[in-house]
Amino acid sequence: MRETSITTPNVLTEVALKQRLETGSTLMIKCCQSPTRKASVWYGLWTMEAHHPDGSSQMLVTARSRLIGQISVREFKTVTGIVSFLKDCGFTKVTFPMIEGDFVSLPMDS
Repeated sequence: MRETSITTPNVLTEVALKQRLETGSTLMIKCCQSPTRKASVWYGLWTMEAHHPDGSSQMLVTARSRLIGQISVREFKTVTGIVSFLKDCGFTKVTFPMIEGDFVSLPMDS
């Protein structure tokens, strides 16, 4: 008999992220593409992951995917999208990187 191993992906959705932030996790925002300004909107590419007190981390993914069974990393393409998401998560102070490859870690406001 052959054993199969089931691996849990190191990912979480927005709902799970909010719960983890309330229990001491921090949010890391990574700039994957430096933003450029078009009219009054800044466009770039950012991803986020949760860093937990136990040292583990999980990448933020979308709740739904176009392909059944597929996992899609949640990407933010505008500064407005980042600000709205952080506000919805309960942050009252907003900061994020503007240079590709840079990142910031945000603890939940106390």
